[in-house]
Amino acid sequence: MLDEPGPGRDAATVLDTDAEYITALLDLMELRTGLTKKNDVDQDRVERLIRKIETELDAIYHEPSDLFAANELPSETLLYPLDCLRYAIAEDQDATLVTFDSELTEAGASSPSDVLS
Repeated sequence: MLDEPGPGRDAATVLDTDAEYITALLDLMELRTGLTKKNDVDQDRVERLIRKIETELDAIYHEPSDLFAANELPSETLLYPLDCLRYAIAEDQDATLVTFDSELTEAGASSPSDVLS
């Protein structure tokens, strides 16, 4: 899936850098559902991708403090609740949130092109 043009290629380029990466368990769950239900990708292929991601990245589990921090964000940013949780987890981990989501980048996350430049 990372060999697809556009976002897939950009994601692969970012992941090929020497930086350390983390992901939230929440994102793996959403990736599984989105690829299988919305994009009609074969579930076995999706499970292989998830396992590959889990072996190469640390999966972060949100903590209650992340939920409290995420709860403060909607009034400031009007982000969707799951995006608020992603943002709060990145803040808690002192990590740069890299995303293709324009609403998150407007709220302070970085796009892959920002990270690569």
